[in-house]
Amino acid sequence: MNIERNATFEATNLVSARISGTQAQITARMQEMAEYVKSCGATPTGLPITAMHTNDAATQIADMEFLIPLDGEVESNGDFVFVPQLLMNNCIKLEYKGHPQFLEQSMAELHRYMSDNNMTATSASYNVPKVRITRQEDLDKFEADVYVAVN
Repeated sequence: MNIERNATFEATNLVSARISGTQAQITARMQEMAEYVKSCGATPTGLPITAMHTNDAATQIADMEFLIPLDGEVESNGDFVFVPQLLMNNCIKLEYKGHPQFLEQSMAELHRYMSDNNMTATSASYNVPKVRITRQEDLDKFEADVYVAVN
């Protein structure tokens, strides 16, 4: 785990959706999002970027934002919004490598680091995966950058 200060995160040509629900409901909406992108004639150029806004363990309801980088523009509709540019400055960047199940522990360390350095988050944590994992046995090869804007 490596933490970098004063990082910038920029992504362009994104389709975005804020989705609340159970894991099954979120998965179904993500499939709808993929179908929408395809119906618009666009192609994803990277892995989905995610931001967790809330997660209620008691009800198993999560409120998440999903952003998919595309090779061009798509029309926004009531469910999915085209974002020409996402730019976040003054971020703390966590470089994570390892099994995704341990990312939560690294996030706790990141929040301790922020607290110890009198930093307050001004954004959600944006998780930017760097490697596509397709097989269970490769989960230890997971890599992601996590960006949090701070003041």
